[in-house]
Amino acid sequence: MLPDERTTLSNTLGLPGDVEALVAAPGRGVARPLVTFLRSQGISVQTAGDADSAFEEALLHPPDVILIDDRILPAGGIELCQRLKGNIRTHFVPAIVFALNDLRQFRLRATAAGADAVFSPSTDAQERRTRLWALLRTRALFTRFEKKQRSQGSEIVERRRWVSHLLHDLQGSVAALQANVNFMARFGPPKEDRRRADFDGSVDDARTVFDQLMQSVRTVIDFDRFESGQMQLTETQFTLGDLAAEALDEARRHALSAGVSLALARPPTGQERPLTGDKDLIKRGLRNLVINAIRRGPAQSEIELRVIETDIGARFSVTSPGETIAAAERAEVFEPYGQLGTHTVGYGLGLALARAIVEMHEGKIWVEDNPRGGAVFVFELRFNRKATGSRKRAAGAPADHAPRGQD
Repeated sequence: MLPDERTTLSNTLGLPGDVEALVAAPGRGVARPLVTFLRSQGISVQTAGDADSAFEEALLHPPDVILIDDRILPAGGIELCQRLKGNIRTHFVPAIVFALNDLRQFRLRATAAGADAVFSPSTDAQERRTRLWALLRTRALFTRFEKKQRSQGSEIVERRRWVSHLLHDLQGSVAALQANVNFMARFGPPKEDRRRADFDGSVDDARTVFDQLMQSVRTVIDFDRFESGQMQLTETQFTLGDLAAEALDEARRHALSAGVSLALARPPTGQERPLTGDKDLIKRGLRNLVINAIRRGPAQSEIELRVIETDIGARFSVTSPGETIAAAERAEVFEPYGQLGTHTVGYGLGLALARAIVEMHEGKIWVEDNPRGGAVFVFELRFNRKATGSRKRAAGAPADHAPRGQD
């Protein structure tokens, strides 16, 4: 016996008795040599007298190896092997086909059907044992890997659930702190007191910090809702300029703390066509673009939110002063936690959430160069579209965010 014919190392296989085999053969007399061979190796054996019974048993209780006599009815061992290899539950279970002939054509047909080994009366005992245990080792390693993957998947789900609960608790705590700051602001020094300016500045600073923290927590929660397919659209009609103005108002405190000014260019009031979509989500996506521009831009710069009606819908563009984003990196900025090598500021989930919101509305989002320096973040929405509800971008799908003709 070769030293690697069989192994009982605990990190590869358990004891021989822990290995289970299924023998598919037409009758006890035909099955006896196969059963004897397996039991001589300390392997537990189950038998099936026809192809249908063998296939059903393998599906219900997938063994570690299947030995098939080619004389099994109704159609023979090659067809049974093909059925087993074509099923997801038994695809990776080693299948060995036994035949009375040793014809090359038969071995080719069996191998094409998925057989991991083909034995005949001319195959000597040592080769059978060596090949059997080589297949069992591969099966054991695959099973261990599969269990590890399932275990890791469960751990990720549990970790994600724990983080979700933590974020919701944090959201409640930040809201309580915001309420306490607002309550304390009512009891500051009188307006004529020279300490009033310092008091108001401290209150504004606290409100800014809590507002930024709250927005970050909400972004993480919302992106998790999108990833898990729980984000739904609430369809309403709204005007473009009013939506953009509200998005700027929500980002104004961030701009003041960063020393950046905000500007809005919108169509004339009363001449705007209404847009249908989830107003709150679209506004959140716009605000995330503006906040990203604030973080990237130097102090004393101006960020402009421009609203333009197109033939098919609306285009929102946010100028982002600072560094120009290379063409090869433009798609990466919309990936979760994208970190570009040429930028000192990382990208969290804000731009990824903006892309998710735009794509749920069947729109397009991209970034392009600003002729005056920096970058411009743009997204387009259509006036008339089908309501799609919650939609998740397929993993690995190509990031084609720019419209036709756009680099």
